[in-house]
Amino acid sequence: MSAKKLLALVGVCVILSHANLVLAQEEQILENPLLFALVGPPVLSNGSYAHQLETFGNHLATMQASPRGGDLALMDIYGNVRLLTEEAGFGLPSGEIQTEEGIAVRQPAIHWDGTRALFSMLIGGPTKPYDQSHRNNRWQIYEITNLDAVLEGDTADIVKVPFQPDYNNISPIYGTDDQIIYTSDAPLFGMDHTYPQLDEYESTPINSGIWKLNPSSGDVVHLTHSPSGDFDLFLASDGRVISTRWEHLKRDQQADAHRAGLVNYEPVQYETESEGADVIDDPAMIYGKPYADEEGVPYEVYPEARAENDPTHDPNEPLHDFNEFLVWEITENGERHQTMNHVGRHEFGGVFQHPSKLDDPNLIYNLGDLSANKYRLTVGSDAGIFQIKEDPCSGMEGIFYGTWAREFSRFASGRIFEFALPIGKNPQDMEIIDWTSPLIDSGEENDKGHFRNPVMSTDGTMLVSHTDQTGLYNLENKYHFQIKKMIPYEESESGTEHYAAKPITGEGFTKEIVWYGDFVEPLRDTVKLHEVDIVEIVSRARPAARPKYEIADIEKEIIEEEGVDAEELREWMIEKNLAMIVVRNATERDAGESQQPFNLQVPGGTSTIPKDGKVYNISHLQIFGAELIRSYGLKHHIGRRVLAHPLRDTDHHPNMEDYNMVDEEAGDALIPIREDGSIAAFVPATRAITWQTVSPEGEGIVRERQWVTFAPGEIRTCEGCHGINNTSHAGNLAPNNKPQALVDLLQHWKDLGGTTTKTENEEVPGSFAVHQNYPNPFNPSTQISFDLPAASEVTVNVYDSKGSLVQTLTQQRYSAGSHSLTFKSEGLASGSYFYTIKSAFGTQTKQMLLAK
Repeated sequence: MSAKKLLALVGVCVILSHANLVLAQEEQILENPLLFALVGPPVLSNGSYAHQLETFGNHLATMQASPRGGDLALMDIYGNVRLLTEEAGFGLPSGEIQTEEGIAVRQPAIHWDGTRALFSMLIGGPTKPYDQSHRNNRWQIYEITNLDAVLEGDTADIVKVPFQPDYNNISPIYGTDDQIIYTSDAPLFGMDHTYPQLDEYESTPINSGIWKLNPSSGDVVHLTHSPSGDFDLFLASDGRVISTRWEHLKRDQQADAHRAGLVNYEPVQYETESEGADVIDDPAMIYGKPYADEEGVPYEVYPEARAENDPTHDPNEPLHDFNEFLVWEITENGERHQTMNHVGRHEFGGVFQHPSKLDDPNLIYNLGDLSANKYRLTVGSDAGIFQIKEDPCSGMEGIFYGTWAREFSRFASGRIFEFALPIGKNPQDMEIIDWTSPLIDSGEENDKGHFRNPVMSTDGTMLVSHTDQTGLYNLENKYHFQIKKMIPYEESESGTEHYAAKPITGEGFTKEIVWYGDFVEPLRDTVKLHEVDIVEIVSRARPAARPKYEIADIEKEIIEEEGVDAEELREWMIEKNLAMIVVRNATERDAGESQQPFNLQVPGGTSTIPKDGKVYNISHLQIFGAELIRSYGLKHHIGRRVLAHPLRDTDHHPNMEDYNMVDEEAGDALIPIREDGSIAAFVPATRAITWQTVSPEGEGIVRERQWVTFAPGEIRTCEGCHGINNTSHAGNLAPNNKPQALVDLLQHWKDLGGTTTKTENEEVPGSFAVHQNYPNPFNPSTQISFDLPAASEVTVNVYDSKGSLVQTLTQQRYSAGSHSLTFKSEGLASGSYFYTIKSAFGTQTKQMLLAK
């Protein structure tokens, strides 16, 4: 009998070669069998950066990031282990060079009926010395189609899921309709020239969010656009797709470091995301204010400055840095994207954040005073929540377990905790329950090791991957994760702490990894394989899908009153890849968030002023899109980072300014706030966006701190600004006024006939042209018109006969087409005037005559 067949029959505890086998165990140790991944450590490296078990950048194909030599393993209820991928002919055994057949595996997921399983597998390593071609291999999704037969001893039928895009596709799970939901580094809108997307922190390649594949039709849908990545997908029993999302909405730290002379990143910025777009080279000052650095690269505009050397820094605002991993939810069609139950950082406990306006004593360090977890420091900076799983036991629905981990050098491991967030639960009342010592990686002494991949089995036993090692991973402190059961710790002060028992895999799995590197001879290292990504093989009730395209009652009533067919409106938005956002009263803010202003008023309209002190006028909403327009290097480094750019027309959303009631005089795509505090706007779908309320002078007042994605056709209502869990700062419940802004937007939409005034067949001007004003001579006003062959930033200045600037009519981005502005002569004397129009296609000047 071959060693391979014997392995399938009797199992192993230690693998050094195929000869090292042990007899099968007979005592039952598990309620149900397990699937898990065997993963190699970083090869000959003193660090774990971007390794497949790390917190981010964990999808790459290098030998360092994804060491070949792993396997997908099955453990039966007696503890016997089979290597399913090896049995099926995938991978190479211990001691053989990990060349084109070498594999790495990760993240299995079980089908609802327990007869199938998904996982991701990377095939192919370096085939010769100095070979770098393996870096272009891709993680792809595979399926075991006969898992029930495998449990009876058959070899696994492992097939590559058809139709999946040729990118790194990981963390696959089954949807309620058996479509496959996963994360991928596929480029936004198929823009391969922006690949790979770079994160907002280290400018490291990152996945672009959550995707969905129909394996029957081949249809692929981008559910969330994530500027810094989504991780660890899980479909909850209530139908929500749960993920860990890296939050990094901040300015570019690489550009800041370059400008400070610390590192030569050489940032560049493109005019647009379009392929072949020009690199921007702008003047240092515009209208007396810093605009671009000495290399012509514009300073970022959102959010606040993060570096002391940023000349755009407002001294009344603290420097802003942001780096956290929070738990998010979304429906299977991409709607209702938000933190889970709209939970805030402060409600997970103890997030430190400076007040956003330093001269306002009403604003406080945000420590979550109203949260059940106040002062716990559950989710601090540079850390977060990973590997979320739900309790499968009856009556425990909505109870979740996760790993709190720091971002570097721990393989996304740390401490285990529990929280309850079923649909409808107020996050302010959510309580964190520690399953392990809360001191792990808190700066205090840690003798408990590191935990990850918590899985509650159906008999109420928690399984984890655990390493005894404390401190940071390095070659002198190598981690070795093994599957262990959690045992109550009798001396726990909280009464909830547990410790890890002995490994159920005994000594574990050891393998000699041999591979080609940057030497003539192959490299080799005998390593202990990590036992991670545990899932229990058991059938589960198939969740019901969440409702699609729900509209809040008040907004639905307005749509009906305006005579708009909601289905027609939705179909139009889907066709244009748009969503709609509605805010009922932006002056009302959640009482639990005191880091940003809450004494707010709309000039001439509603106000919410719960405390004495400074009052802020808010007149507009400014929306920003996550545009892939930042790169690095003299030859323009491969890949793009997003920057927050004011909403504008783009190749994929070409008529945003036409669709919205933009205040053209205010500039920068500002949407007016109505007197009742309401806001309504069409926004790009499938692109991350964020926003801020601004004063009449253009100062940002209340800023959204996260990137949010909306689904095509979605109509999302937020009662107040940043939402209200219990009450606002004024003690009010969530607003229930009929938003006037929605009435106005629907009327505007009807005026457009449900479509843009531009049609696909309308001819776009072939060149840049400035037309003679009309009428000319004029009094009291005249029209100044120009044509653009493509979208461009445009500045229109009017000068008197001496060359002195009289007025800047506009300075903003315009779409391709013909445009007209009104110039009024109030306060001006008769005589000759000149108007100059500057665009990306040149500058032209014409003379006009004012005759009073």
